[in-house]
Formats: sequence, C-alpha cells, structure tokens
Amino acid sequence: MTDVPNSGRDLQLLEAVLETYGSNARSWPPAKQQSLAALLAHNPAAQRMLQEATALDRLLDQAPVMSADQHAALADRIVAAAGGQPRSVGGITGGSGARVLPIRRRDHGFAAAALAASLVLGIIAGQTGTIGTTAQTLVASLSSDSGAQIAQTDEADGLLDEDLL
Repeated sequence: MTDVPNSGRDLQLLEAVLETYGSNARSWPPAKQQSLAALLAHNPAAQRMLQEATALDRLLDQAPVMSADQHAALADRIVAAAGGQPRSVGGITGGSGARVLPIRRRDHGFAAAALAASLVLGIIAGQTGTIGTTAQTLVASLSSDSGAQIAQTDEADGLLDEDLL
C-alpha cells in the first residue's frame, strides 16, 4: 500500500470488514487492523464509513434481546400459523385413494400460448414457401463453390424402411 491509501479497493475492503466484524477495530483480524489503520487515519470517506458503522452498532445494541422462552414461543406461533394455512384449493383423489393436487389451467397458459404461436408460425412458413426458398438458395450457393459438396445418403431412408418391416 502507499503511505496514504485512497483507492476504491481499500474502501471496499473497509466496507467488507465493517459489515462482517462491525465498527470495533479490536474485533477485526490483526492483518485487517494493520492494513486499514492508515486508511482510517488519512481518508475522510473511510472515517465517515467508520462513523456510520459505529452509529449502526449503537442502534443494534439498543435492540431488545429475546430470551430462549420468547424465541421458542415465537417459533411455536409461526409453526401454528403455517399449519392452519390450506395447502391447496381443492383436489381429486387418485385410484389408490391418495389425494392428488389439482391441475390448474392458469399454470399452463404461457406454455400453451407459446406452442400455439409456434404452430401458427410453422403453418405460415410452410404455406408461403419461405423455408423452401431459403433452403434452395443455400444449396445453390454451396454447389456453386468449387470443391464444396453436400453429403447425400440413402441410409436414413433405409433405416426408416427397416423399422417398418
């Protein structure tokens, strides 16, 4: 570090230390104490960050502390409130008598709309011949190149014929 650290990286390090260990420098790791001492001594922004962290620590120190009994009572109230909430609006029973969650149409609306849109686009592309003309243009450009060849085989048809037998 330089004699008067002033880089943004040093301020980020100070911010991380303050968030992790608080404003009391004695609770910081010794290596961090040494590296940030010069920054705190000479940098007004670092000093302001330390003052704000000290004010936050004082505010947090004033917060009431829950006893173990209060903590357990709060946990019991949360569990009781969660247990009283319905898990589903309705349901049907499966063949084995087990309850099955309902299928709601609104959960599948976006997927159905996307599939319908792709179907319409496919029909339009097929009817207008856009795909065919694009493929023909691509084949023509490849065949006009010297030495370029498109691989053609009948194996794909043979495989399908064998499956049908």
